[in-house]
Amino acid sequence: MTEPTTPPIGFKGASYEGFILLTSLLAVCNIIFLIFPTFYPDATAVALVIDIFLSAVFFADFLYRLFTAESKAYYVSRDWGWADLLSSVPLPGMKIFRLFSIGRIVSLMRKFGIRRLKYDFSEERASGALYFVIFFIIALIELCSILVLHAERSAADANIRTAGDALWWAYVTTTTVGYGDQYPVTPRGRIVGVFLMAAGVSIFGTLAGFLSNKLIAPRRHRDQHASTKPDKGTNSAEIRKLMEQQEKMYAEILSRLEKIEGELRNRQEELER
Repeated sequence: MTEPTTPPIGFKGASYEGFILLTSLLAVCNIIFLIFPTFYPDATAVALVIDIFLSAVFFADFLYRLFTAESKAYYVSRDWGWADLLSSVPLPGMKIFRLFSIGRIVSLMRKFGIRRLKYDFSEERASGALYFVIFFIIALIELCSILVLHAERSAADANIRTAGDALWWAYVTTTTVGYGDQYPVTPRGRIVGVFLMAAGVSIFGTLAGFLSNKLIAPRRHRDQHASTKPDKGTNSAEIRKLMEQQEKMYAEILSRLEKIEGELRNRQEELER
């Protein structure tokens, strides 16, 4: 089943645009904590660290769109490329420029059409799952870091006291490594840990499935291609077999014609007598 599609200019695929859209929304939400640091100090400390990583993602997105654009000048000046560049600056409040990118992505998706978006997602299930897992990891680490930091701050024997401690603990727990140097001691912190461990197993199970699919798929493609490709050795044997059968049939026909000719000659001789 194929459906003709003509993506609008600047559209990089449903999976990729969806990933950038979700990441941009997360960055815009973090602006609240970065602009108002006293609103939720624990969240602000974590958001500052996450903002550095998001800045790297947005800068990579800017470079990707720049080098793949049909007109680099048009992208930078009229297609909000300048906003993509400014939003990649790791400074509080600069992620507000992601609003322009969000508007552009939403507009591109509307031009592309809901039906074709669904079709594109179904055709790119593997890459779509990978992008979703990457975003989910970022959001999960940030959320659980904020929650565990808030839960552990009041405990006298807590060893998770800073944003760095919380992010490190969330990362090693998500990867199911668990060094044990940082761990929650409060009931609320342990509940967050249970949730994070369960999510980590699911996440890396999905990643393992994606990688195995990518590694096995080319081999399957080669096997299918080989199965449909004509085998020269087999064809040659079949041709030889057919030729031998034809030769036998020809020899048999000749022998029958000779017998018939001999019988006619004998009858003719008998008649002449």
